[in-house]
Amino acid sequence: MTKVFLRYLAYAFGVFAGMVLMMLLAWQLPGGLQFEREMTAINVRTSELSPIELLQNLLLLVCSGIFGWIASRDRLRRPMAVGFSALFAIFLVRELDFFLDFYLRDNLWQVLCAVIASVAGVYCFRNRSRYAQGWSRSWPSAGLALIIGGMILLIPFAQLVGHAEFWKLILAENYIRIVKVATEEIVELGAYAIITIGTIEFFYSWSRLPRTRSLHSRPGKRW
Repeated sequence: MTKVFLRYLAYAFGVFAGMVLMMLLAWQLPGGLQFEREMTAINVRTSELSPIELLQNLLLLVCSGIFGWIASRDRLRRPMAVGFSALFAIFLVRELDFFLDFYLRDNLWQVLCAVIASVAGVYCFRNRSRYAQGWSRSWPSAGLALIIGGMILLIPFAQLVGHAEFWKLILAENYIRIVKVATEEIVELGAYAIITIGTIEFFYSWSRLPRTRSLHSRPGKRW
């Protein structure tokens, strides 16, 4: 019980420290969060180079990598882990759409997302029995619950908060785009932080149950 408390206290401290650093950056360097950075080469204002956006990309890379590692080590949970790894890779590609569109090819991010989703979907379908077994061996799980909670915050809520028309209805003639962008990015960062905590928690729980890594092992105790 003490270890669980200390672990979650460390998660909370990490999130708190990150937000304090962001506030200090905004306070010490006006405009330091770069929510409207001018890209003179292409004459576009973007927030894609802001510290918050870059941190989001790093968190997604960590999440995708952790589940990729689990997939490489656990045959039973491999289809489930591949699904999560592919999902976070898709989120990462979506976050990098600005760079892919402007520096490589327009709409390339959509093609990459479709390819990743198709390959992962076919693999999970062909291994649907192990996919179901992986879930049955892993649920209920605090890590998976946090991941699902983070995705609920990310997909419907962050999309609503990031909708320009929503802010125009609230602020009317006082609408300022940077307010919408800052709120959207901070909400997304919070969702990704919850997902990352869930991923780390899942990895920790998985690492404590070596007997369940084999396809033919007996069920371990619930997480």
